[in-house]
Amino acid sequence: MRLGLIGSTGHWHTYAPALGRVPGLTLVAVAPAGPEETTGAFDHAPGLTVDTHRYDDAQRMLDSERLDLVQVCGRNDRIPAWTRVCLERGLPVVAEKPLALDLPTLEGLFHAAEKTKAALIPMHTMRGVAELAAVRRAVRAGEIGDPLVSFSQKTYKWGKTRPDFYRNRTTFPGLAPWVGIHAFDWLYWILGDVFVEVQGREGTTARPDFPACGSQAAFVLAMHNGGVAALTLDYLRPEAAPTHGDERLRIAGSRGVVETALVEKKATLITSDHRARTLPLTPQTDLFTQFARSLRGEAPPPLTLHEACRITEIALKAQQAADTRRVVSLRDSPYRSP
Repeated sequence: MRLGLIGSTGHWHTYAPALGRVPGLTLVAVAPAGPEETTGAFDHAPGLTVDTHRYDDAQRMLDSERLDLVQVCGRNDRIPAWTRVCLERGLPVVAEKPLALDLPTLEGLFHAAEKTKAALIPMHTMRGVAELAAVRRAVRAGEIGDPLVSFSQKTYKWGKTRPDFYRNRTTFPGLAPWVGIHAFDWLYWILGDVFVEVQGREGTTARPDFPACGSQAAFVLAMHNGGVAALTLDYLRPEAAPTHGDERLRIAGSRGVVETALVEKKATLITSDHRARTLPLTPQTDLFTQFARSLRGEAPPPLTLHEACRITEIALKAQQAADTRRVVSLRDSPYRSP
């Protein structure tokens, strides 16, 4: 399989584990996603060889190379444009999240992928986390009964600096579609498409010089069974903390509670008839490897096109809810699985 990279911003090393897990997967070409990047960023790219072609222009790379799949990982506003160019050529794409910065652009990508039948998935890489998979197995097996309330936490260090594109909504989508989308994804993955509305609040109190990227935010999603899912996001984790992030999830149901703190590398279940017990953890296939195998017909895709767009829609509408301070409906969607 011949892989091309567009962009070296964000989580652009996502493809790396697949190089050793997918026989024949080869990095054949790389190109920056925009003028803010250089080909020098690829100097130590996993899988780079003397045979890997470097291009100053991604369009020229696509015109010149015979590719089997493309990874798009540029600045947030570059992602949908390059993704659409690839889809219109019939090229499967793994794209940095979110897939789009607004709903009309997302709809355009959806229709482009439907028209050409080219596979598209966003980098919802936390589906490869063993602890979250253990929580999902417990919930899907009915261990906690009917899920009624959940709490998700994502807190990260800000670091010494951030690129200027974090300051402007034309180049950065907001905290919910950037940081929060992983949590919206794991809630969808674990609970299903059960959300009917979302409301939220966000502030830039800690860093008012970055008005496009909240330093703290909270969201509440209503579920069709009367349950609620709460989510907090922040860039307030102290630099002295032992890890960059601290992600947590707790789901309580009519018969029990399951929870995980990823920094502790375990998941715990307690039910009405069993004391608390640690759940077994099973290694998960990374997203890129599963995607590459799905293109060969060897595995199902990590997400369907409908799922990918539905989760992105939820994240974009959550940001809309925080920006407008209004409740936003999640009931009607063109992306509900057929």
